[in-house]
Amino acid sequence: MRHAYIVTGTLTDAYTLTSDEAIPLMSQKVRVVVEPLVTTSPRPYREVIATIRARQQARAHQPPTREKVDTAVRAERESGED
Repeated sequence: MRHAYIVTGTLTDAYTLTSDEAIPLMSQKVRVVVEPLVTTSPRPYREVIATIRARQQARAHQPPTREKVDTAVRAERESGED
């Protein structure tokens, strides 16, 4: 019995197709039908940042203070000196 697998992937050049997931087949000749997927245009940077900040504000996110960041960086640097 033959099975057909429908997966998505990326055409990296004119001859190479990289599948997004493993296909449970051994190395063998296969038939590939290529159908371009409609890609969405990337959102503008400012829109993405505004969405992130709105979500952070909605959950009352508090970024670390400068002192906490400096302490963490110092500890990380000192741990590498062993």
